Amino acid sequence: MAKISVILCNCFGEIGKVVDLLSLKKRIENDSAVDSVTIVESLCLPGDAAKAHSLIRERGTGKVLIGACSPFGKMEFVKIGLAKEGTDVRTVRTVDLREGCAWVHGKDAQGATRRAANQLDMEIALLQNMGDSKDVNLRVQQEALVIGAGPAGLSAAAGLARLGFKTHLVDRGSAPGGILNMVTRTYPADEPGPEKICFLVEEAGRNPLIRFYAKTKVSAVKGYAGDFKISLAGPEGNTVLRVGAVVLATGARILFPQGQFGYGKVKNVITQMEMERRFATGAASCKAAVFVQCVGARNAERPYCSTICCPLSLKNAMRVMDENPGAKAYVLHRDIMTPGSVLEAYYRRALQKGVQFIRFDADRPPEVRGPDQVSGVDVFDTISGVNRSIETDLLVLSTPFIPDPDAAALARMLNIPVDKYGFYAEVYPIHPVETRNDGIFISGTARWPVSSDQAIAQGEAAAVKAATFLGQETVSALTMSRVPGGKLGHAIADAAACTGCGNCVAVCPYGACRLQRTGNRSVSRVIKVRCKACGGCVSVCPNGAMQLPEQNYRAVGEMIRRAFREVR
Repeated sequence: MAKISVILCNCFGEIGKVVDLLSLKKRIENDSAVDSVTIVESLCLPGDAAKAHSLIRERGTGKVLIGACSPFGKMEFVKIGLAKEGTDVRTVRTVDLREGCAWVHGKDAQGATRRAANQLDMEIALLQNMGDSKDVNLRVQQEALVIGAGPAGLSAAAGLARLGFKTHLVDRGSAPGGILNMVTRTYPADEPGPEKICFLVEEAGRNPLIRFYAKTKVSAVKGYAGDFKISLAGPEGNTVLRVGAVVLATGARILFPQGQFGYGKVKNVITQMEMERRFATGAASCKAAVFVQCVGARNAERPYCSTICCPLSLKNAMRVMDENPGAKAYVLHRDIMTPGSVLEAYYRRALQKGVQFIRFDADRPPEVRGPDQVSGVDVFDTISGVNRSIETDLLVLSTPFIPDPDAAALARMLNIPVDKYGFYAEVYPIHPVETRNDGIFISGTARWPVSSDQAIAQGEAAAVKAATFLGQETVSALTMSRVPGGKLGHAIADAAACTGCGNCVAVCPYGACRLQRTGNRSVSRVIKVRCKACGGCVSVCPNGAMQLPEQNYRAVGEMIRRAFREVR
């Protein structure tokens, strides 16, 4: 069995001033599995990786254990440096002695040292008994699919094409642009919606690397990151694409609040999008307009803020006053949401123009007067404590973005989750355009309500993420991880022990387990590219057929034994 070299980093005293590294060295040296223990001052400075690699090579050991900082600190950079020097980082394990021991137990040196010793002992046991997942390399199809041709989708497609990748842009509409095609002016610059993205539309039309599919939907998805097989259904019939990455930019829908504030029953009670149509047709004349915020939002069913409603009301209230001299505009709100200096200045501009703001409580919403046509609104002003009666001939309801009704079906095809409201779910907040499934990226209002500016920015972000993946000719299954660095390994199924119960298929969140017919029985098969080594399949396998070689039963058992040997 290969011996283990241990390297303990002092981190310029950040570790050593709390953790007793010399006592750790003496303890570990007595372990029969350890060849040598070396204490170094640092591992992350220029030249440190080369020194560490030379040390490892001189000892000639098969496995290495490093006690230093967290993977969220500098450890991933250390491993990258070792890999560049020629060290096989698959044989390197790390223990967090800085953040996880010295820092968190800074006032308890003995406790920090004891914890460090336990963690090092457990990793030594793992290195002794761990197996090796055989890696697979997949050739990446260096083309991309962008689903949705609104601001986010156009931005993503243009970004990918600029980076040299052939991009297929699919939309169920007849022309690119999405909701912005129906917006006559956007905030805060008051430019027409189509003009705001005309440069993206023109780029999509003239760039030979972008192909636009109008009136087309995705009908089926097979494959995995690097090699997705996408079936499209459109006017040209069925088309099958092979792409390496997919960007979801399918947008969202506007809620139509049937029955609320007389909508659908009382004339001149309309939504913001219907107000846009009136502006477009020149039918927005009125003597007074009242805008009601948070209609259908910030309630039990939809507790989220849709972010665009307040700036939209500011824009349209000022426009009503511009196009109807002498007209009044009121915004009835629970809170005005205008984050950032630009939107705050926009709000103050509306105040200076004469737009009147009245705050109401959710428990006492405004009441609409007029059985057939709106004639006024009664509202209790929570700031002044006065009941106000407003005469108006137009009531505009600000309603939120809601998920596209086709989003859930598309999410199932692509094996990604939606959140509790129905929007596509990001994998982590710090990775806002990435999803659980490698090679699938999200942007725009498909992932959460955002403005057109934010949607364009997210489309660019998704394009860069996708391009980073597509830029590799081949990709290793062991690099497809949901945590920093390469993943631990991937599960394997012992065909001789597998009974084909399907438990692994049922619990795998990544769709990595499949039942495959072999002779007269079914056995489990693991798609290594999809597997994230979460271990769910191992935990539900009734007969031990599923294993993670790097953390097999023997390794885990020995780790547990070492962790508790001091209390026996």
